[in-house]
Amino acid sequence: MPLTYTRTGPGLTLSGRLDAQNARDLREVLTEHAAQPGDLTVNLADVPFIDSSALAALVSALKDLRRSGRTLRITQASAPVRELLSLTMLGRVFGLEDLR
Repeated sequence: MPLTYTRTGPGLTLSGRLDAQNARDLREVLTEHAAQPGDLTVNLADVPFIDSSALAALVSALKDLRRSGRTLRITQASAPVRELLSLTMLGRVFGLEDLR
């Protein structure tokens, strides 16, 4: 499934698998939306799978935003994404508090 996204206000909703096949597209989308003013929230509720290359794209965007005093926050995440964020201890970094 290809990467799809919707921009709604300060949020970005992603859906589909996030993996090496579309990590470059993900980076471009995040860079484009990170260029807008304000913080960026990313909804991953419709993402059934995420691999290390996609996770690296999210971390890179987070670092870019932090350099300008802003944040990237994941507002929702599917169970598999929550599990990965919990295993990598990145849930809190992205503001996703409840990883149970």
